[in-house]
Amino acid sequence: MKKKCTHEYWEMRCHLETLDSLPIDDVDAEVIRIISDNARASNVEIAREIGVSEGTVRRRIDHLIERGIIQGFVAVIKVSESCIKLFIRFKVEETKLKDIADKIRIQDPVVALYRLAGDYNILCEAMFPSIMEMQRFVDNYTKMEGIIESEVQMVTGSYKKCFWTGV
Repeated sequence: MKKKCTHEYWEMRCHLETLDSLPIDDVDAEVIRIISDNARASNVEIAREIGVSEGTVRRRIDHLIERGIIQGFVAVIKVSESCIKLFIRFKVEETKLKDIADKIRIQDPVVALYRLAGDYNILCEAMFPSIMEMQRFVDNYTKMEGIIESEVQMVTGSYKKCFWTGV
């Protein structure tokens, strides 16, 4: 019987019930469950919790990584609910698309930048600690030469929070 993961963001994004669909056994599933809940857990701690040797845990983790089932370990940072999250769609002249994308993507508040198909060709996801910083960004980056039109959407609540940003 697999235990439920207690990490709130992992649980929201990747329900551990999906482990049943992977080509792994119960020991691998338990190792993944523990790592998902606490990526800093030592092999000794994991081994003690599931009743196997430390060497078994080490080999299992190495094998899961080699098979691509575990693709890395990340730090999940809980962002304050008081931050401001925006999505900005840009309609950009095709000849200026790369230059504008390069300028926007390196800005600190930018969480992700996507190329879109359709009327708008760039989608920017950004987070700000204050209205003033958000307004400065919007004023500077929605009026660049080559931008035909932009649409700013501010997130006011969430039905399912983002795994990476917590908002």
